Amino acid sequence: MRFYTKTTIGRFTLDLFFCLVVFLAGQEQCYSIPKINPELIKTESIHFYDHPMDADHILEVSPPTTKNTQQEFCAFDRPTLSAIQINESNIVWYNSASHGNPLAPNSLLIDNSTYYAAQLLDGKESEQRLAISVILHAPSTPTTSSNVQVFAFGQNPTVGDLEVEPINVVWYNTALEGKVLDFDTPLQNGRQYFAAQVSSTCESTNRLMVTVKINGPSDLKINKSVSNKHPMIGEKVVLTITVENEGLSNFNDIVIKEQLDPGFGYVNAKTSQGNFDATNKVWSLSSLQAKATAVLNLEVEAMPNGSYSSNSLIETSFPADKNSQNNSAEITLEPSCITIYNEFTPNDDGKNDYFRIDCIETFPESELQIFNRYGDLVYQQKAYQNDWRGLANVSGTIGKGNPLPTGTYFYILKTDGLSENKTGWLFLRKD
Repeated sequence: MRFYTKTTIGRFTLDLFFCLVVFLAGQEQCYSIPKINPELIKTESIHFYDHPMDADHILEVSPPTTKNTQQEFCAFDRPTLSAIQINESNIVWYNSASHGNPLAPNSLLIDNSTYYAAQLLDGKESEQRLAISVILHAPSTPTTSSNVQVFAFGQNPTVGDLEVEPINVVWYNTALEGKVLDFDTPLQNGRQYFAAQVSSTCESTNRLMVTVKINGPSDLKINKSVSNKHPMIGEKVVLTITVENEGLSNFNDIVIKEQLDPGFGYVNAKTSQGNFDATNKVWSLSSLQAKATAVLNLEVEAMPNGSYSSNSLIETSFPADKNSQNNSAEITLEPSCITIYNEFTPNDDGKNDYFRIDCIETFPESELQIFNRYGDLVYQQKAYQNDWRGLANVSGTIGKGNPLPTGTYFYILKTDGLSENKTGWLFLRKD
C-alpha cells in the first residue's frame, strides 16, 4: 500500500489532493481523498511524495468469525477441522490461543477439545485467534443376551426379530459402512448382522454383531435292536441303540437315558460318539450333525430273575426336538428256559445217565448234533427228548449203536424259536 501527494500549479494557484493506492489482486487502485485548503499549505515547502510505506503498519488482519463458538458433531462421522463452521475462508488452525503448532485441515476432531482459528490475508495472519470448542456425540454400542440367535425354519424371521437393547438401532450388513437393512429384510442362516445405536441423529461408533442360525426341519429319531431276543439265562447279549438326526441342522447337548429292567446285568458299553455314564445309564452327545448317526452298543447279561425290558429315551437336546413321537425305543427280551447241562455219566447207576436239556420240549423243531474232538459227527437227533445215553447213532469211527468213550464232546443245538444256534462242550464220563 502506498500514499501519494499530487499537485497542480498554475499562476500560483495550488490544487492539492491525496491518492490512496491499494494493491488488490495484483493491480493498483487509487482512492481520492478530499481536497485540502491550499491556504494551509506553504508554497515554499511544497514537496512531492512517492514513498511506499510498510503494510504491517497500515493493515491489521481481523480474526475470523463464526455462528457458534461451541459446535457439536457425531463421532461416527469422524469429523475433521474442515467440518467446523467458519464464516471466512483462508483459515489456519492451531492447538493454542497463541504460538503453538499449526494443524492440518484434515485432522480428526477430539471430544471436549478447543481449537483456534487465525485468518490469513496476503500472507499475514490475524494476531487474535478465534476459539472453537468441540463436543463429539457417541452413543454406546447396543447389547444383546445372545450373539448367536436361533430361529425356526417355518418362522420366516426378519431383521426386526433380532433381539437387541436398546431398540432404537440401525442394522447393517457389515461391521463398517455397508448397507442399511430394513426391518422386514428376511434373515439368512449363517449370516452376521451389525447393529448401531441411534441417539439424537448420531450412531454408535462400534456396532454389535449378531450371528443368525435358522434351524431347518429337524428331527431326532432313536431305534433299538438286540443281538439275541431269546438268550439263555446267564447269556450275554448286545443292545444296539441308534440315534439319527434326520433334519437339516445340527442338534447339541443331547442326553439319552437308558432304562434297564432288573433282568439285565450291565457288562460294558461302546459308543461311536459321546460318552456313556455306566452308573446313571446316561448317554451324552455334545453335538450331532444333520443327517448324522451315533451308535451305542450296550452289552448286558440275562439274569435268572426279573423282567427283561429296556427303554431308551431322548431326554433333552438343543434345540428341543419338536417331534417327540420317535424319541424313545423299547425292546423286551424273552429269555429261553433252556439250560444245557454239560456233564453226564451214562453208567446205568440211575443218576445223571442222560444228556439233559431243560425246556427242550418247548422246541419241537429242535435238532441236536454231537461231535467228537476230531470234529466227527457221532450223534444226531431231531426233536430231542432228553434220551441220549452216550451211544453213537451215526456210522463212523466207532460204529452206530456203540457206546462213546469217556471224553470231551461238542454240541450244536438248533431250535426254531431261538435267533441263533446254541453251541458248547460237554463231558461224557463212563465211570
